[in-house]
Amino acid sequence: MIIHRFVFFTALVLLSSRAIGADDASATYRQRTLTALQLLCEGFDDEAVRAAFSGISLGNAEDIARGVTVFGWRQRIDFADGSHANVERIAPEGQLRRLSVEYSDRRSRPLLLVLAAPDCAIRNARSIVYDDDYAVYLNQLDEQLKPRAERIPMNPAVPEGDDAPGITVALIDSGVNYLLPAIARHLARDPQGQPLGFDFWDMDPRPFDAHPVHSPFFPQRHGTRIASIILREAPDTRLIPYRYPRPDMQRMRELIIHAADAGARIVNLSLGGNKHDQWITFEQIARQHTGMLFVVSAGNNGRDIDKRPVYPASLNLDNMLTVTSADVDGYPASGSNWGLSSVDLLVPGEHIPATGFSGAPRDVSGSSYAAARVTALASRVLLNSPELSVAELRRTILSMAQPAPGPFVSGGWIIEPADLARERDSQSLRISAATDWPTEAARGDRYRPTLVMINDSGWDRNELRQLVRRSADILKQCGIHLLPAKMLEIAAADGVRDFSRSNAKLLTKKAGTQGPRVFFVRDTLDRPAFDAVTFGTANSRSIPDLRFTVWMTAVTRDPHIALAHELAHMLLDDGSHTRLPGNLMRSDTSPDNVELNEQQCSKMRDTARQNGLLG
Repeated sequence: MIIHRFVFFTALVLLSSRAIGADDASATYRQRTLTALQLLCEGFDDEAVRAAFSGISLGNAEDIARGVTVFGWRQRIDFADGSHANVERIAPEGQLRRLSVEYSDRRSRPLLLVLAAPDCAIRNARSIVYDDDYAVYLNQLDEQLKPRAERIPMNPAVPEGDDAPGITVALIDSGVNYLLPAIARHLARDPQGQPLGFDFWDMDPRPFDAHPVHSPFFPQRHGTRIASIILREAPDTRLIPYRYPRPDMQRMRELIIHAADAGARIVNLSLGGNKHDQWITFEQIARQHTGMLFVVSAGNNGRDIDKRPVYPASLNLDNMLTVTSADVDGYPASGSNWGLSSVDLLVPGEHIPATGFSGAPRDVSGSSYAAARVTALASRVLLNSPELSVAELRRTILSMAQPAPGPFVSGGWIIEPADLARERDSQSLRISAATDWPTEAARGDRYRPTLVMINDSGWDRNELRQLVRRSADILKQCGIHLLPAKMLEIAAADGVRDFSRSNAKLLTKKAGTQGPRVFFVRDTLDRPAFDAVTFGTANSRSIPDLRFTVWMTAVTRDPHIALAHELAHMLLDDGSHTRLPGNLMRSDTSPDNVELNEQQCSKMRDTARQNGLLG
C-alpha cells in the first residue's frame, strides 16, 4: 500500500508541474506539498519526514482541541529556503476525517492548500497568486492541482463609474464585491470619479469582500450580502463600503472620520464581538459624531446581551439602533440575541433574499440582515425627509414598531420594514397607457382579467398580445375564453419593477385592487424564487389586495404555457399540482404539459363562477 501511494503521489507531482507549466519555484512547493500529504497519509513519522526533505526543521506536534476535547494534531515543517508547511490530521475520537497541508513562502504568504479525505484522495485544493506584495487571484484546483474553475480576484481595482445619487450610507463590514454591476453603480465617488470607500484592514482603497480569519483560502463573504439587501430595499442609496480594521481596531477613529467627511448619514455595522476593549475607540468616536445614525446587529449567540454583552450592540449610544432578527410571530429568531435594555428592535431577518459574492441569489438569516433592513428603512426615511436630525430619524423609525410579544427589546417589533416609508416609490408609479383589449365574439364563459405591464421590465405590448392569445388557446379546452378587459402600462422606479410582496402592494393599489389581474414584472425578489406566482384565497389572507392576481417575470420559460398554468390556478382557486402526464397543472410547465381533463375543467368553471371570475 505504501508503494502504491508513493507512485500515485509522485505521478501527481509530475503531472501537476507539467500541466500548469509552473516555474521551478512553484513546482518545488507543489512537490513539497504533495510529498508532505503522502507522508501525512502514512502517519507522518518524524524520521520518514526528515528522510524525504533534506535540511528541514521539524516542529513538535500540537494538539488541536476544543475545550478539553482533542480532535486532531498539527505540525510544522520549516524548509532550508525559509518556506514552511503546516500539516494537520483531523481525527475526532480516533476516526480519521481530514488531512491537510498548507504551504507558505519565506515571507509567510500562503501559497497552496490541499485537503484530502481519509482515503488520501484530494478533495479540495486552492492556490493564491501574488503580484509583489498583493494577493491578486485565488485559484480553485482539481485533484491534479490544475485550475478547475474561473480564478477568483482577491484585491481588484474598483471599476470606473460616476458618483451615485441618493442618501449616503457607510457600510462597515468585510468589504463588498464591487465588480458586481448591481453594487458598482451605487458606489459613492468624488468629483473625479474615484470611489470613496477604503480598506482599513489592508490600508488601501480597495475594500473588496474578504474575511480570511479562518483561512485565506476560504475567505468568508459577508459584506456583499449586506450591501445587496440595503440596495434592494433602498435603491436610492449612495454606498461607501469599508473593510473593517480587524488588525487594529483603533483605526475605527480614522474610519468614522473618513465616513463623516464623505457625507455618510447612516452607518451599518453588522458585525461585533465579546471584547469591550476592542470597541472603545469606536465608542468614543461614534459618540462624537452625533450627525450619524449607527445601525448595528445584536449578534447571533442566542443570549440576553443585557447579561452577557456583545459589542458594539451593548454600547449605550444615543445615535445608535441595535437590531435583532425576529421570526414571523415577533419573537427572537432561533440563535438571535435579545436584551430589554441593549436591543431596540425586532425585525424579520430570516430567509431574506440576498445576492452572494458571486452575484448569485441566496437566502440569508440572522441579525446582520435584520440590521441591514433597518439601514435601508432609515435611508428611505431620509430620502423622504432629508431635514431630519439623527434624533428625529431614530424616533421616526422607533415609532414604526409595534409592541413586541415579550420583554425582548426596548423599542418593539417592525413586522415588515420593506412596507414602510415608500412615498418616493409610490409617487414614481404612473399609468403611462391604458388600452381596451380587442373584443372578440365568443360563446361560453368569458374570463376578463386586467393585464398590467410594468414599463422597462423586459416585456413588450405586442409580445403580450401574442402571449395571451396562445394562452387562450390552451384554456379553450375547458370552454373558457380568455378575453382580457384592458391593458395598463405602469411606469415605475427601478426598485419597484421586481416582484416582492411589498412592491406588489404598491402596484395593485395603482392598478386597482378589484377583479382578476395579471402583472408582468421584471424579476422576483421572493424566496424561493418562482418565475411566476398566483395569489388565490388561501395565500392572500394576510394581504387581501393580492387576491386573484398573477405575477409573471420576464425570465419565465415557455411564458404562454406558464401564464395558462397560473390563470388555471386562479380559476381553480387552488395552488396544488398534479402528477398526471401531459397535464397543464404539473409543477414542471413545458410544451409537453398543456392538457386539462374534464374533471379539472368542471371544477375550474364552477369555482370561478362562485368567485365571480367568469361572465
